[in-house]
Amino acid sequence: MTDVFTPLSLTVSQVFINGDPLYKIPNYQRPYSWTDEQVDRLWDDLYTAYQNNIEDKEIDANYFLGSLIVVPQGNGFEDVVDGQQRLTTMMILFNVVKSLFPTINKEVDAIDNPNVIKIGKINNCIKNTNDISRLRLYTHESHQNDFDNEVLSNSDFSKLTKPTKREIQNAPKFKFINTAFIFCDKLSKMSEEDAGNFINYLFNQVKIIKISCSNRAFAIKLFQVLNDRGLDLSAADLIKSILLASLKDDIKHGAFVADWQASEQLAEKLDVSLTDIFTFYEYYLLGKNPKKSLVDELENQFQGKDANKIISDFKSFVTTYDKEIYDETGDKVIYSFWYLTWAAYWKTILLTALHSNYPDTVKLKISLRRFYYLNWISGRTLSAIKQTSFNVIGAIKDKKTIAEIDSIFETKLENDKVIAGVLRNLSGNIYFESWVKPLFIMVEYNQTDTDFTSRIEWDRNLQLEHIMPQTFAKKDEWKHITVDIGNSYLHTAGNLTLLSSKKNIEAQNFSFVDKINIYKGFGKKQNKTDGITSFRICQKIVDDYSANKYKKEWTEQAMKDRYNWFIKEIGTILNINTDSIKK
Repeated sequence: MTDVFTPLSLTVSQVFINGDPLYKIPNYQRPYSWTDEQVDRLWDDLYTAYQNNIEDKEIDANYFLGSLIVVPQGNGFEDVVDGQQRLTTMMILFNVVKSLFPTINKEVDAIDNPNVIKIGKINNCIKNTNDISRLRLYTHESHQNDFDNEVLSNSDFSKLTKPTKREIQNAPKFKFINTAFIFCDKLSKMSEEDAGNFINYLFNQVKIIKISCSNRAFAIKLFQVLNDRGLDLSAADLIKSILLASLKDDIKHGAFVADWQASEQLAEKLDVSLTDIFTFYEYYLLGKNPKKSLVDELENQFQGKDANKIISDFKSFVTTYDKEIYDETGDKVIYSFWYLTWAAYWKTILLTALHSNYPDTVKLKISLRRFYYLNWISGRTLSAIKQTSFNVIGAIKDKKTIAEIDSIFETKLENDKVIAGVLRNLSGNIYFESWVKPLFIMVEYNQTDTDFTSRIEWDRNLQLEHIMPQTFAKKDEWKHITVDIGNSYLHTAGNLTLLSSKKNIEAQNFSFVDKINIYKGFGKKQNKTDGITSFRICQKIVDDYSANKYKKEWTEQAMKDRYNWFIKEIGTILNINTDSIKK
């Protein structure tokens, strides 16, 4: 089999230097696609491992970055079948380091520290001695030029500005710029000495499994096997074996197996795997950021404890997740969590409170929702909320009061100037933001004091409707709206509502009268369809029309009033003062 593929465990430095490799991203690959979340997660993982290793040299002595599958082409180039996103991101990081710290580790004596990484080695990872870039992008005819101009030829990354979300979505070059901006922001907060130590760790102790395959067909097959099948044993299986190994009594063994099977059966109907729930349980037990793998951390936590008591407590933990979080509880606050990212963290915080019978769980849910949504709206990523989340888990376990926990949240919000970012982002065009539908759903929930019998699903059947259509300037029915006014309101909260997918298609680019008839449940020609829209925030438009509030037109004043109403609702839900952004 060594003729078919050859796996090697290499450091980052070796991946870019050993054998003088030149990596080519072939044209059948998708373009570079990483955005804030992936880049931020990579940085957070690498920097956390580096810090762990500083504290204890036995922890994260090597960090595994993933696999790289290549097919040598015989001309010095190797086609990258898997790993191009990481390779491209690392290359951007090298160039940012080169720009920000041109004399990195210059004062470190290489004789005393032969593994020190200086600017010469970084340059060697970027280009070979013939000045050929180590990484060539053939995914699109413009991508290499963009990469050359925005990354390889950029000598001053400190002047970068963060691209808008629309720029990132529409032009691939802005993804390169965005990644460089993120790394520049992270590194500029470090001293040159700290940056030098981090780069030493990255180049020497971060490992990649490089697999060279004899042909592309086998490389693609290997990629599919690695990604589709994964490991035969899950982390949950390993945890089970560790616990069972501590049981000598057959009766205790039988009781353990019964509780384990009950936990497995519960997990099968949930949205997460048993391993995922063990991760939540690990966070709950530790009350802080783990420094080792899930299995290693739990094995340490379980040391010297009764395996039957452990699995009994875990079964209770799974049951709490099933009945209090996953199940249709009718709790609108719980429902609103399901639209958030960072699921492992909000789920663990709620589970910790519920499982430990925290006395102020109701208030905690509201405070937690506020914190997470404010960070999301302001554009913060996982690294911004991760440590605070662990701090709150620890605070709940320590029985801190809700006032003390609120203080943790408020300090973080103030330090990161989150609310200013929220107000800025809410006041502009929100249609293209990932959080816009969840905000409208929360406003919908807020229209009644009674519980909802089921959660509003955030899926393809839920649409955001432009009340004044995007093509308003071309429609005679909308000539009462000037182009300037229309464009200033078009994608704002003042011109949006929730509709089902079917009604959204029916409404399309019609006149306001036709739209009202569709909202009411009538077709454009007054034919009865499926009844009035179920969304109260959409019914509000119909009610204003029926009351002749704006002379049965959708006007600038109507959009202004709806914008102010929506902003006030969000202010109430998230407990922030929105007066400064009202129109």
